[in-house]
Amino acid sequence: MTTFQSQLLYALGNKTKVLPELKKVFVRPLIQIAVKAINQEYIEDGILDRISQKYNVPEEIVDEYYSVIFTILKIHLGTLSESVKPIEFKQVLEELRLSSECIDDLSTVVYSQKRPELMSGLIQKTKFYPHLISCKWRIDVTVSSSILNRVLEPHVIMEWTFNNGKRQIFELSLSKFHQLRHAIATILVEMQKVEQQCASKNITCS
Repeated sequence: MTTFQSQLLYALGNKTKVLPELKKVFVRPLIQIAVKAINQEYIEDGILDRISQKYNVPEEIVDEYYSVIFTILKIHLGTLSESVKPIEFKQVLEELRLSSECIDDLSTVVYSQKRPELMSGLIQKTKFYPHLISCKWRIDVTVSSSILNRVLEPHVIMEWTFNNGKRQIFELSLSKFHQLRHAIATILVEMQKVEQQCASKNITCS
């Protein structure tokens, strides 16, 4: 599984089940709205409600469809977009059973000449911070020492590398390592909840 695929699956969560339902006729306007949201352009009030009425699709379903479209664009246009080739993008969405017509429309957007503009708009909207690109770790055990009291007590040496070139090396006891692991897992779960709520309730949320 590629990094793009794993991030997309995590971000979509249980919304992957709606992908086979998406039809080109109402996906195209949803893509247009998502692009406007990313570029921070004006979006008419009640636009999703009008799409719901025009295509006779319940409002909550349209909200969910929009959330899926926005999430796909956001994940792809994030910091990984330069390494995701068109064929990989297509294959990932095909495996999620999205129709070829919808995939073509999404590909046209993310691989068009306007992609740098969209990426810039997304960066301004989400205010990306340096992100982790590498995490190495090892277990060290001090056998004997005239200075330390922690003889034979294992500890974890972490080495984090960020996309801005900075590298951070630090040491954790096993208890602190487990606290860090639990805290990160909790934050990721909460972030997913917030992103899904924003995308489904407000088309201008990032």
